[in-house]
Amino acid sequence: MNAHGNTQVWRNQQGTSALDRSDTLLGFGASPARNAAQLKSLLGNSSSRLRSKVVIPREDLPSGKKKKRAQQEVISLEQAKHRARVEVDIVLESNTYVQGDFLRGHVKLNIRKRSKKDAPVSIAEGKVRVIGFETIPNEDDRHTFYQCAAPLSAITDSVQGIYSSSPDPEGYAQAVEGAHVLPFAMRLPTDATFGASKGVVNVHSGVAVRYIAMISVKVKDAKTDKRSIAHFYRSCEIWPRLNSSIALAAAPRPIQASTSRSLAVVGSGAKVKLTALLHRLTWVAGQRCYVKLSVANGTKKTLKSLNLTLVRTTTLFKPKPAADTGHSRSADPDACQKSTMHRPVAETVLEIAQQGAKGHASAKGWWTGVGPGQELEFSHYILLPPDALSITRGRILEVEYSIRVTLSAGPLTPDVFVTLPVKIINFLSIDPTPCLPLLSADGAYTRLV
Repeated sequence: MNAHGNTQVWRNQQGTSALDRSDTLLGFGASPARNAAQLKSLLGNSSSRLRSKVVIPREDLPSGKKKKRAQQEVISLEQAKHRARVEVDIVLESNTYVQGDFLRGHVKLNIRKRSKKDAPVSIAEGKVRVIGFETIPNEDDRHTFYQCAAPLSAITDSVQGIYSSSPDPEGYAQAVEGAHVLPFAMRLPTDATFGASKGVVNVHSGVAVRYIAMISVKVKDAKTDKRSIAHFYRSCEIWPRLNSSIALAAAPRPIQASTSRSLAVVGSGAKVKLTALLHRLTWVAGQRCYVKLSVANGTKKTLKSLNLTLVRTTTLFKPKPAADTGHSRSADPDACQKSTMHRPVAETVLEIAQQGAKGHASAKGWWTGVGPGQELEFSHYILLPPDALSITRGRILEVEYSIRVTLSAGPLTPDVFVTLPVKIINFLSIDPTPCLPLLSADGAYTRLV
């Protein structure tokens, strides 16, 4: 890490990162099917428990003569073994970060003391990763959309104490037995080179956008040359960083929806004209979202109530096998099974106020409805849920919101309604909590103890 705490990114002359070329886990440019299979193995079951003898496929399983070789190249997970030789853990300073922050915490590395019969254990440099993925109820349907990674040597100054020998040509060195604690600080890039974070969503059981921070260390047996990976992860939240002056700027033209409808059950007759406006598209979860209304009541009935309903629309895109085009990052958006769910998640009701009474200086309520032949402009709000979040379409998930504006003259008349689209962001994205590395007087990275 340099004096400013920036994570090092290794690149060759063509601009391809070392992670792309040689990393075993969740490689960028690998097929979605391969990454989904690896992620499933790494996460374990619903209790995060690893299956015994679980392995990580290094490549997509080919057919024909190459199939046997690919089966031989699978790598086992060290912590799925009954007696792991290397155990790792990652402990975070916080579970919530914004792109541009420093992910801080410490890595615990335990090299088990070997018996006289055991061969020395060699390890290659570990990596800390942050992985964001979409998931839907079918456990095989996971899609990695965000990943940043850094070798331990780039984010801590304590890594040399875990080796007792020089690295071999493959980068493996004999590990010092015992427990090691390595404090680290890794910057989360603000650009979208390795994907853009979306925030956290848990729509309902199994449908979610999740993030994990993971430590992984490659392990090699000096006697048999067998390879494995020791890894451990903890859940976290990664939010996009947004410029508030841009995200919350007024739209060039108001977001507007209009309708004209009769209140008669049969026939046309006179109509109510309703126009609803939002002065901007983007709103912050937990705040009041104000809607301006213009109503022209051409009927003989009084409009007595206004309902503002926030509707969440969740769309799932289950890719078909044909959509996985080898090493493509994305699939044909039309080559999938699509299902859409609509659910009201918040509502506010504005009832007609009491009429003024003789001898009283005021009355309950402020809105007096819209009487026959009356034209009226007014505003009202709906309180957005603090956990609401719009998610642009990824590979398998999209979450959108809209506000349904409904005027009613009573239970025996048709409602008059329009719908306005809204985009909801989290307050953390525009006002993140500062999270910086600890620096010594000379500007160098210091221990986090």
